[in-house]
Order: sequence, then C-alpha cells, then structure tokens
Amino acid sequence: MSNQTDISIELQTSTQPSSPPSTNGGSSIRSSIPSLPPEPPLTPEEIEKKPWKYIGYRGYSDFIASENDFYIVRRFAALNTRAALALQDKVSVLEEQLEDLDRTYSRRDTVDVHNGSFRDDQEERSELMSEIIEALTKYTDGMTGLDAFILQQAELKKLPQAARQDLESVQNWHFNHGGQAIAPEEQQYLTHSLDVFSVVPREKTPLRRLLDRSRTFRISSLWKSDEAPSLPLYDQDVITYTSDKRIDRFVTVLIVGIGTVMLLAPMWILQALDRSVLKLAVITVFVVVFLGLVSYATVAKPFETLAATAAYSAVLMVFLQLGSSTGGNV
Repeated sequence: MSNQTDISIELQTSTQPSSPPSTNGGSSIRSSIPSLPPEPPLTPEEIEKKPWKYIGYRGYSDFIASENDFYIVRRFAALNTRAALALQDKVSVLEEQLEDLDRTYSRRDTVDVHNGSFRDDQEERSELMSEIIEALTKYTDGMTGLDAFILQQAELKKLPQAARQDLESVQNWHFNHGGQAIAPEEQQYLTHSLDVFSVVPREKTPLRRLLDRSRTFRISSLWKSDEAPSLPLYDQDVITYTSDKRIDRFVTVLIVGIGTVMLLAPMWILQALDRSVLKLAVITVFVVVFLGLVSYATVAKPFETLAATAAYSAVLMVFLQLGSSTGGNV
C-alpha cells in the first residue's frame, strides 16, 4: 500500500487523557476473557480519555505498518561503535598475550620447545589458545561474528536519515492522542532525530520534498487515494491518505512542461536577437537555469547532471548557429 499511498498527519486539540494505571504485580484476566459478554462500540470520548487502554501498541503498530515512511527506528550509532571497539579490544588483549608467549618460547636462553605443534604445545599457550577460541566462538554465536557485526554496521550507515516530515508525522500521531497512547518514555526514540533512519527508505526528488512541506498541497482533494484503508475511529479526523501515483504523475507533468519551455523559449528568443553578446547572455542564463532545475527536480547524480547540461548547451549552440546562418548580424 505504501508504494501507492502517502499519509499526512495533522495536529488536533484533544482533551487531557487520564494516566494509565500501574501494571506491576497485576493479575492476569486471560482466563476470564471468553466469558465476557459483547459490549457496545467505544465512543470517541472513551478513547480520548484512555488512549493507553484502547489504542496502545496495537493501534500504534497498525499506524506504523500502514506506511513504510513511518517505519523509523534508531541505529544506535554510538552504542554500536562502542560495542565494536570493545569486541576488538578483547581480542587484541588475547592476541598480545599470545605474541608475548611466542616471543618468550623463541628466545635463545629458554628451554627448547616445539613451536610448530598444537598437540605438543606448552600448557600455558594451549590454555590461552582455548581462551581465544572461546572468545571468538562467543562473538560468532552472540554477535554473528566480529567481521559480520562490522559489515552490518556499514550497511546501517548507508541507510538515509529519516525525513523530517515523516518524523514529525509520527510525533503528531502521539500528540493527537495526548502523548499517552504509548508510554512517554517509550516515545523518546523519536527525539534522537540524528540517530533514526527509515528501514524502507523511499527516494524523493528535492522538488517532491519541497511540495510535501506544504500542508495545502498534501491534503488537496486532487491527491485523495481511492485505495485508502478504513481508519479506526480515533484516527479518522487526523490521518489523510494521498495517492503517491497521482502526485508523482503531477510532478512528472510539471517537469516535462518546464523542460519543453526550456527548449522552445531560447529558440524564439535567439531568433529575435541580432547581437552576439545578447545571444550568449541568453544561452548562459538558460544553461544556468537548466542546471539548477535538473539538480533540484531530479535525483540525478552530479556527473549525470553535468552531462545533461552539456547536451542542453550543445542544443542551444545549434540554435545560435542556425540564427547566425539565417542572416543575423554577428
């Protein structure tokens, strides 16, 4: 669904919810659930008063799962780095001890020992090797191996930081439920804006991100999704589903329209000018504008942007030559 729809979370003013009760030492009611009679549907007032009871992690999980952009978690960059350094140091200490033993057993003034056999090795070195094997095995079982752990962190580093708008949308959801649907301390991961990332990142052009910042643009009826799922009672007034396909189609048409103008306008302008200096000035302006548009409206890489700009410049130079050959004063 998230490939075709987007979600906009708007703020609303709600009544102050009650505080959740303590669950420490609470008795289980599981055995009495089957005998409970059916009850009437919950009212908005009841949900608003006790969101921690009627929404909780069930509602929060449904909300997060409804849109890939909201699947935001922490990467724990500092902790993972510290853990990797600790694992590295433990192995390094054992490595240094082994090197010290090897140097000791290789000295001229020591008793001759066989340094080329595991079976007839010295007891001290044999015990140290057992410690090294045990440590490496523990890392392999518990951390999927030190090397694998490092590679895993490298892959996490490649994932982009969560978009500000997506982070604000999740925070708005909590605000709309009085900040009590989920325990406040368990919402704190959202405050680490530099450490959170999107598990399923979606690449958007700078132009699309700019348009998404506009509340009027996001909630426009033009983008309303026909495939939006039914929303629970407590989210019907604050969540708006929009069609990504429609927005992307609009952005595509907009870019094509601007590109057409960028091709046709200089041709007519150059034809109307007589002086070479003015023609070069027009070409310079259009090349700079084209470079900015390609950089801002697409996700092209820098060298791809320069290649497209060079091709556009060549087209304008052809226009210039055509204008000169038709009798312009050069």
